[in-house]
Amino acid sequence: MSTLAFVRERAYVDSVSLLQASAEVLGLPGVEDAALVMATDLNRELLRESGLLTSEATTASANDLVMSVRATSEAAARAALEHAEALLLRRRIPPGGESTSSPPRSIRSARRLASDARLAVISVPGPFAAGEARLALADGMHVFLFSDNVPLEAEVALKLAARRRDLMVMGPDCGTAILQGVGLGFANVVNRGPIGVVGASGTGIQEVTSLVHQLGGGISHAIGTGSRDMHADVGGITTLQALELLRDDPRTETIVLISKPSDPRVAAEVLQALARTQKRAVAYLQSSVVELPERVVRANTLEAAARLAVTQSAPEDSSHVGRVSDAAVPREVRGLFCGGTLCQEAAILLGDGHTLEDFGDDQYTRGRAHPMIDPTLRNQAIAQAGRDPRVGVLLLDFILGRGAHTDPAGAALPAIEDAVAAARAEGRELRVVARVVGTDLDPQRLTRQEAALRAAGVHVYGSNAAAALAAAALLHGTAVA
Repeated sequence: MSTLAFVRERAYVDSVSLLQASAEVLGLPGVEDAALVMATDLNRELLRESGLLTSEATTASANDLVMSVRATSEAAARAALEHAEALLLRRRIPPGGESTSSPPRSIRSARRLASDARLAVISVPGPFAAGEARLALADGMHVFLFSDNVPLEAEVALKLAARRRDLMVMGPDCGTAILQGVGLGFANVVNRGPIGVVGASGTGIQEVTSLVHQLGGGISHAIGTGSRDMHADVGGITTLQALELLRDDPRTETIVLISKPSDPRVAAEVLQALARTQKRAVAYLQSSVVELPERVVRANTLEAAARLAVTQSAPEDSSHVGRVSDAAVPREVRGLFCGGTLCQEAAILLGDGHTLEDFGDDQYTRGRAHPMIDPTLRNQAIAQAGRDPRVGVLLLDFILGRGAHTDPAGAALPAIEDAVAAARAEGRELRVVARVVGTDLDPQRLTRQEAALRAAGVHVYGSNAAAALAAAALLHGTAVA
C-alpha cells in the first residue's frame, strides 16, 4: 500500500469540480482512497482521519490544493495523481483550444469578465460561503448557494439583505434549480412546460420534475430555497419570493410546492401566498398539520404531486400498505439514501420499525463529496447491510442528472452483489428495491440505469413512494408487481 500527495500552492478549484474529480480518481485501478481538497484546517483534519495526510500536505495553507491518493502500489498512486492533475487541467481549459488568460479567482473578477451576469453559483466550504454570497449580492447578483454547513444566522442575514435589494438567495444547501430551462446543481434534463416548482429539497425537486417529464408535462422553472427556508428563524423568505416570481410568470400555469418539515406558522403563511397566486396549486408538505387553503390541493407523495400537476388526478392512496410495525415483522427495511427528502418520504410511508439513513446529510458531506458524486460511504453501508441479520429488504435511490455520478447504478452493483451473497451465505434472502430518479435525456439515461439494476435482480419502481411501499410488501411476503 502506498500513499502519495501533491500540493499545488495558491491554486483554488471550486468544490464541485474537486468532488467530481475525486469521484473519478476513486474509480481508477488500484486506488483505495483519494481526496482532492483545498487545504483548510477542516480538510487537513479529515485527511488525517482517513490516513491521507502526508508530510507535504501538513503545512499546506487554505489557499493550496492538495491531491492525495492511497493505492495498492506506488505506481498506481502516481498514475492516479497524474490522472487527477489532467482532470483539473481539462476543466481549466475551455472547449476548442488552450486558455488565453488565467481564470477569474473571485466573484468580483468573474463579474468584470461577464458584466451582464445576474446570477452567481457558489460552491465553497461552508465557513467561506456566506462571505462569497455577500460579495455577489453587493454586485447585484442573485445567488444559488450550493454550499452546506452554513450557519443559520448567516443564512438569515443573507436572505434579508437579498430581499432588501430585490434579489434572491437560493440556499444554502440548495441542491437543484431549473431556471428558464437551465439546470443548476443536481438538475435533471426535462422538457419545458407550464409547471413551476418551488422546493426546499433538491432530490424532491428532482423526483417531481422527472415524473412530470415522464408524464408528458414540462417545467417552466424549478426554484430551490434551501432546506431551512421554512424554519421559524428564516420565515420562508426565499419561498415567498419564488411564489411571487411564478405568480408573475405568464408561462407558469400550475405551481407545485415541496416542503420539508417546517414551522406551522411559516407553512400557513406560505400556503396563503400560494393560494393568492390564483394559479393551479399543489402542495406536498412533510409532517405538516397545517390546513390547506381552498385553492391548494394536497399531495400525499411526491409522485402524487407530479400527477396532480400534469393530469389533475393523483395515484390511488395506498400509503397504509407500507406501514409495517416491528412487532408484526421481526426483520426490517434498511433504506440507504442519497436524497434527504426521498429518505423522509419513505420513512413516513413505512412507519416505525425500519432503519433509514440519508447519506447526503451534512454529517456525511463535511469535507467530502455528496453521495450523488462519490458513493463510497453508501456502498460500504450497502455491503454491510447484507451481513446484518435484521435486514430483509434493502431500499435504495439512484439520482441521475448533470453533475451526478456518470454511472450510479454501475458504481453500486458490486456492493449490492456483495450484500446479497453475504446474506445467502448465512441462509437468508436479501431483496433489493430501488428508485432511479431521472429521465432518458439525462447523460446517464434512465432506461440504461434501470436495466442494469434489473439485470442484477434489483426490483426497480417508477417512483420513490412506489419503491418504499414495495419494500414493505416484499418484507412480509406480499406479491409485488
